[in-house]
Amino acid sequence: MKLGYSASLALLSVLISACTSAPKITEIADLESLPQTAESYTQSIGSYDFDEQARLDAEYNKTFFSPWDITQMSYDLEQASWGSYYLKKETYGENHKLRKKEWYEAQIRRSNFEEYDTAREYAITTHNTDLRVFPTQSVIFYNPDSPGEGFPFDYNQNSHIKINTPLFVSHYSLDKAWVYVEANSLFGWLPVKDVVLMNKTQRDSFKNGNYYVSTQDDFALFDKANNFIEYIKLGTIFPVIAGELVTVQKNHQAGGTGVEFVLSPANAQNVAPKPLKFNQANLNKVSNALIGEDYGWGGVLANRDCSAFTKDFFTPFGVYLKRNSSKQLEAGEYIELKELDNQGKKQRILEDAVPFMTLIYLRGHIMLYVGEKAGEPLVFHNIWGLRTLEEDDSVGRFIIGRAVITTLEPGKELPKLIQEASILTKIQGMVTLDKGPVLAQ
Repeated sequence: MKLGYSASLALLSVLISACTSAPKITEIADLESLPQTAESYTQSIGSYDFDEQARLDAEYNKTFFSPWDITQMSYDLEQASWGSYYLKKETYGENHKLRKKEWYEAQIRRSNFEEYDTAREYAITTHNTDLRVFPTQSVIFYNPDSPGEGFPFDYNQNSHIKINTPLFVSHYSLDKAWVYVEANSLFGWLPVKDVVLMNKTQRDSFKNGNYYVSTQDDFALFDKANNFIEYIKLGTIFPVIAGELVTVQKNHQAGGTGVEFVLSPANAQNVAPKPLKFNQANLNKVSNALIGEDYGWGGVLANRDCSAFTKDFFTPFGVYLKRNSSKQLEAGEYIELKELDNQGKKQRILEDAVPFMTLIYLRGHIMLYVGEKAGEPLVFHNIWGLRTLEEDDSVGRFIIGRAVITTLEPGKELPKLIQEASILTKIQGMVTLDKGPVLAQ
């Protein structure tokens, strides 16, 4: 029997419907129910009586410029050459092929560690740049087919470094294309093209005690002749001379020094005197500049990971955080939470955490507490993904991949979420960065 055209279409529709699975979840429920703008969480904030801010800002500046105050590297050779650890690991390159022993041996030779801590020069970054474990832009991946590995998890990436970052120079790579440096709380390889040496007179002129900080992210900076300098990341620090922003650029015609101080107009929409007042308007400005930024492990593609986010969030306010999430716990009084059950953790956070001043920590991840909604603590964090259990019992990831505001149980509605690996379950502790801020009502 032949079916008519309409009947054939109806049958086809039934067959397709029967084979169609439930709609794929592309966003966690928190991102649908929680506003992703700062104003929703700062409404009750007037201003903090931030007694410690002046002291903390002075300490920030001292630490930021500390590479210009040392006379030798702060790390011994074993610490500096730790990247040889990967020689014993199964790792992959950008083509997803296994890295061979010979590749690492070549990188170690190129690193020229026989000359470690012999140059002892002072320098500064002339552009945003990447601090690398080995002197190469090539990547180091663990198995890219494993969840939570492959891009963006490049283990040759130490951190993204902003323009205007003071440096102490250890030595140069064998091919002279890279320079091994110490920055504030960081060390590794930078391309020579992104660095210029500074003599004492130049350093003293740059370190003038009058600083502005960027309060917006990824805006273009131009000199007074409208020549492009760099895309500026939030948290970049500028000395100010005659009301204008200073960056340092290479100029081999400048009396043989190779250094030129370039002046740029200071746009109040993008920069402000450091430190910013810790009030509602400034919290909104800084937070909204960071919400939604793509995740970048170690600063890959000039994006932020969890600890780069928290570090840069507090920079405009003059609060210094180290680059590593566990090291950021040193910035205040640590409160242990790991022995509490999930409800106990929530309760302790609600009782003791201070909105926009408390960091919540679990191994490998750090978050900023921003308040509560209906009794649920809320956090602002840049997160890659959540662990899931796939149909074949393999571990997977539900990718969030950006800076978001969530509860402590993001994705709890996901049918494949591994509950025992949830953020709330894994929380270990929290630290409040200022001991006694008083919320003005």
